[in-house]
Amino acid sequence: MSDQQPHPHLAAQEFFDKIAPDYTARSKASVCNVSSLSFSRRQDIVTRLMLTTPRGGTVLDYGMGPAVFGPAATQNGLRYIGVDISEKMVKLAEAMKLPNSEFYAGDLGLLDKFVGSADAVLLIGLIDYLESPDSGLRQLARCVRPGGRLIMSFRNHHSLPRLLRNAARHVWRRLRMSNHESDTAFAAPVLENSFVPRGDLIPLLRSEGFAKVKVEYLDCSPVFSNLPLPQPVWQLWKRADEFFACRALSFLCGSGVLMAWDKQ
Repeated sequence: MSDQQPHPHLAAQEFFDKIAPDYTARSKASVCNVSSLSFSRRQDIVTRLMLTTPRGGTVLDYGMGPAVFGPAATQNGLRYIGVDISEKMVKLAEAMKLPNSEFYAGDLGLLDKFVGSADAVLLIGLIDYLESPDSGLRQLARCVRPGGRLIMSFRNHHSLPRLLRNAARHVWRRLRMSNHESDTAFAAPVLENSFVPRGDLIPLLRSEGFAKVKVEYLDCSPVFSNLPLPQPVWQLWKRADEFFACRALSFLCGSGVLMAWDKQ
């Protein structure tokens, strides 16, 4: 590794510190573009799955960002624990002053204190950036109580959007147009793992004791650049993605959400 290339862990921390305000804007759909549309679709799916957790349960959100799922969790009678590598993200989360919640800045080493403590563990927009995704996923799975669930998002390895994105990213970097100041993962020097659920994720989760697993897809479009969109187009595109994103068309879906539950 070159002296100029930061360690993946440090690169991720610096990247998420820098994009905290933009990430918040996209997560709240206060901007209308392809990225915020993807955020909105993913949030809808994850929130629906998260709220299958019985009231009074504990949600551990690792890589929480600005506590995107905190309001829905606490408003529905769940205790919310958020952890993020970025101190700026943690400060944004604390500023919401959510009831029945607590926040920590830290990495995977912090998870030892949460083993077997959560009814639901969330890792959204996270595993794509882990240096050792298998090890990280096992650590997070072990934080789930018996009977609990784990909900995660992932980049879809066998997809046209991923292939187009990677090709464009390679050309972009060869032309030396990227730098450490980028506010997107497309140009920033961070890891971007991708996964085949049935080959990479489901066997591992079953080995960790989860009896049931299901996958939902999103981002059913060959468009990978972050285009600005008029709000009516944004709304129409979102409805189209809700209709077309499915397993049968997964080769057109850039990402997905997986829930594993009924942990033994």
